[in-house]
Amino acid sequence: MLKKYAQAFEKTHPGITVKWQTFVDNSTVQAQMNGGTYPDVMLILPNITPNELPQFFVPLDTLGLDNKIYFKDFQSYGGHVYGIPTFGDVNGIVYNKAAFKKAGITSPPTTLNAFYADCAKLKKHGIIPIALNYTDKWPLANWTDTLPNVIAGNPNYLNTMVQSKAPFTPNSPMGRALNIVDTIVKNGWAEPDWKNTNWANSKTMEAQGKVAMMYLGQWAIPQIVSAGTTSSNVGFFPFPATNQGKPLAIMTPDWELAVNKHSKNIPAAEEFVKWMVLDSGYPNYAGGLPPVKGMKSNVPQIQQLYAQAKVVQGVPSTTALTQLENTSQIDINGGGAVQTVLNAPNFTSALQQLNQQWENAASLSGQ
Repeated sequence: MLKKYAQAFEKTHPGITVKWQTFVDNSTVQAQMNGGTYPDVMLILPNITPNELPQFFVPLDTLGLDNKIYFKDFQSYGGHVYGIPTFGDVNGIVYNKAAFKKAGITSPPTTLNAFYADCAKLKKHGIIPIALNYTDKWPLANWTDTLPNVIAGNPNYLNTMVQSKAPFTPNSPMGRALNIVDTIVKNGWAEPDWKNTNWANSKTMEAQGKVAMMYLGQWAIPQIVSAGTTSSNVGFFPFPATNQGKPLAIMTPDWELAVNKHSKNIPAAEEFVKWMVLDSGYPNYAGGLPPVKGMKSNVPQIQQLYAQAKVVQGVPSTTALTQLENTSQIDINGGGAVQTVLNAPNFTSALQQLNQQWENAASLSGQ
């Protein structure tokens, strides 16, 4: 599919050639960036702090997109925009309606207790309640980079963690979020062989009704449909993270496009970024929420979630939070914190380990 975008751009921009590079992990890209040999256009890595943006990328204010797009502040620094979102996301539970019906579930749960009860029903009927996709790691990030904010009812909650030396306590929003995923595994509601599972297999299993749910963004819906089911069989509801109040859903940008400040093709790279956002149609192909104001999503299930949730726009990570995450190596935004909890002897020791890493990092950074 990426070749089609290259061909479409080249057709309307004679003399410019587009070549795609794909990477299996962020470390390869980071090594290229450190050596100054990274691509003309790239997606900004999650461990790049706001104050590092000018070191690697050119400001994109001249593209005239600032007032046309959502999430422009997520990759900004010093009053300049360095990253343009490919599309927006809102995370929730993507579910197979036939699997719910087989288990006798007539409507999506609206409280955490009801969610747990539905997981038990699904397991009793031979259906895997929820897939974690542990091996891929990135799908685990939602449990720590989004769910704590949902539990707190505050899209800025993660940024406030820098004010605490021990944010990983059982009753904190982060601790409660980690406890939910730990509870899922301890009760056998995840995949039986959860340490050896991945997104490619899980989306097919959900399409077949062998898996009932996954906690992902709406972008996953068209992929599950294409894996072997109908759009009408796939639903989407906000994660019922607490037992009171209307569930919260937070809109955030997916990956952001940026232009290499060392590129020899900056004007062409900037034009490609602008074309991808405004003219390519990529957001709807990817099942994303168009980042351009006024554009509509072609994912019908998004309206189901909107009807059931209080939807708010997310808040970008501060430099202080990203630096603490990098120094502590806890990996809130990449799924590593979840893996730490699931691999620990017990939940209490996992939180103690995370708090110790956090405190050590805070001491090193002088916070």
